[in-house]
Amino acid sequence: MFKNHLLYSHTSAISLTALLGLALGKQTKQSSTYQSYRAEYAVDGNRGTDFYQDKCTHTDPVDTNPWWRVDLLTVYSIKSVRILNRGIDSGGDFSNRLRDVTVTVGLTESDVNTPCGVFAGPGTASQLVVINCPTSPQGRFVMISKTTSVLTLCEVDVFVSNNKSPYGIRTREVRIKSPPLYSFGYGEG
Repeated sequence: MFKNHLLYSHTSAISLTALLGLALGKQTKQSSTYQSYRAEYAVDGNRGTDFYQDKCTHTDPVDTNPWWRVDLLTVYSIKSVRILNRGIDSGGDFSNRLRDVTVTVGLTESDVNTPCGVFAGPGTASQLVVINCPTSPQGRFVMISKTTSVLTLCEVDVFVSNNKSPYGIRTREVRIKSPPLYSFGYGEG
């Protein structure tokens, strides 16, 4: 006797997790501004890396200790900072300017000195640089700085966590209905 079997469609639930950086849309400042390339461009949600078209930040070239800072509005344990570097554009390739970058964290605007991590660089075009903070320092303010001229950032994401659950992570259950799968098996049964 032969047996046929049919696999049929079914609905199953899975959880999708999306990382959402907490810096998005928050208040920012930078040490200086070149032309109109303002600090808020690093948290505007535009993930393009064309400096002119996508609007990245840029400090003044005469600023020899440039920095950029975001106010997260609440104190968090900082887990990591992601920097989207400038790409190649009509001005050329200046991506190597992202080098010797330090990320620090602080509880107040005037004291953002707790070390988080560093990126020696040099950066490459459109590189996504992830700077992990191994000690998860506590802070409301996150600063990116360097000791050489020009700091350009196309987008910055800040990820945080505490002992209970990660902040900046949203989990949502999604039900997916599979298309019918047909399988015919033959065998004795």
